[in-house]
Amino acid sequence: MAGYVRGGERVLDVGSDHAMLPLYLVENGVSPGAILTDKVSGPLYKAYGQVGRAIDGRASVRNDSFPCVMGPYEFRLGDGLEAVKAGEADVAVIAGMGGETIAGILARKPEIAAGFRRLILQPRTKGAALRAYLAEAGFVLIADTSAEEKGRMCEILVAAVRL
Repeated sequence: MAGYVRGGERVLDVGSDHAMLPLYLVENGVSPGAILTDKVSGPLYKAYGQVGRAIDGRASVRNDSFPCVMGPYEFRLGDGLEAVKAGEADVAVIAGMGGETIAGILARKPEIAAGFRRLILQPRTKGAALRAYLAEAGFVLIADTSAEEKGRMCEILVAAVRL
């Protein structure tokens, strides 16, 4: 998925419980910063700890207040795209959820979803439902591929608003 983020693009990672993709992109100079969100605090604490370990080599003290900032990383508590405003990130990543769940996240905030240069999506199930939603909502698929993650094949869909 990292290959679909271009240099200099700020990334939104929805449901970022492990923070692996934002960490990779920022630490390798691809992205100047990332917004990490989750709808519940537990996974967001996990992401916060992962980033802390990557930055200073040790687990960060548990943070009890979101939103917060750690270097180029912003952590926000919120459901789907509700934690961001239009224009705050160039690319949105929504991965590791069912296709219907991803479609629902996009459908609840269509004006935000349409503002990203690209949506990088990784449905764990029901990819066909997500493809159907994207077509109905005016998105075009730029890429439709798969990759192996921990021994499991995963679909990767990259979409943009149809011009």
